[in-house]
Amino acid sequence: MVACNQSTEKSSNKIKNEAKKTDTAQEDKNSIDAKFDENGIQFNLPNKWSVSQGRNIDIYTTVPEENIIGQIVISHILDETIDKANKIQQEANKIPETDKAAIQKAAEEVRQLLEEFKELCRIVTIDKSKAEGNAQNELFSKYDNKDLIGKEDNFEFYLLYNNKPDINDLSEKSKKSYEEFFGEIKNFKSFIHAYKPVSETEKVSKNKFKFKTKTLDGKEIDSSILKSSKLTMINVWATFCQPCIEEMPDLQRLYEEVSSVGVNIIGVVSDTPDEETETLAKKILSTKGVKYTNIIPDETIVNNVLQNISALPTTLFVDSEGNIIGDLIVGARSKEEYKKEILNRLKNMN
Repeated sequence: MVACNQSTEKSSNKIKNEAKKTDTAQEDKNSIDAKFDENGIQFNLPNKWSVSQGRNIDIYTTVPEENIIGQIVISHILDETIDKANKIQQEANKIPETDKAAIQKAAEEVRQLLEEFKELCRIVTIDKSKAEGNAQNELFSKYDNKDLIGKEDNFEFYLLYNNKPDINDLSEKSKKSYEEFFGEIKNFKSFIHAYKPVSETEKVSKNKFKFKTKTLDGKEIDSSILKSSKLTMINVWATFCQPCIEEMPDLQRLYEEVSSVGVNIIGVVSDTPDEETETLAKKILSTKGVKYTNIIPDETIVNNVLQNISALPTTLFVDSEGNIIGDLIVGARSKEEYKKEILNRLKNMN
């Protein structure tokens, strides 16, 4: 896994906090429960799913691969899984802040519960202007049904699902719940609207990267800091995102290498402001040896960046005036891959 979902609600936070509330299509026909411009998809939840108020529904997106622009995966969260997560969280609240190993263990236990989510279906956006690759063939072979739900220019949109739910190893209560949710998939098809995708780079690049906020350490900071560097790498991450955390040592080494050529790195902790989350973020940065500046997103960053990206980490590059340089990078990368991206942008700026 190289990225975590950012689109509707963070899965690990969701199972800890039980749910993100969503509007029901039945209550307001003009409401939209989920919209993914980068996939060209928006939809409302069918009755059974919306009645649960989102408690038992998880939605996440995947990063592009070959001719697959993206996938929206919709899963059922069992009540038993939510109960397990709540129990873990209750025990974690008793752990002293100084016991970093115990905190990390509890966080990992919650993340492992994601494996208990039961997939219902997925919506896939295909770019027909690109050659069909192994990724599409392998993906489509896993499903009994590949329903074409729309076409726009070079794009095709499919709803993938199987004929029967996988109820192996489930309790009788969970089997019944999963089967009820699974039975709504065919109804869900009529709730989906497809349109021409809009890339995250297109959306984010409409505005300069501006901010006036505080660092994670509480210091005042604003976008005038960008003027001190020819190029600044903005790495958007979250405390629940394991790929984000795992790439931090590489980012720190990269920061130490490129600072001498006028390149800076700034982290944006996307799931702040929140006192508890900020404390966790500081612990993560300390554990990973991160020295580059990390900031708390202000309203401008939320509106111009966070609302327009679907996965974490997402990395963008800006010049001294805050202009976006090149495409956004979705997902974790190695130090050398990031360095190559930096050098290419510096070359194009000359």
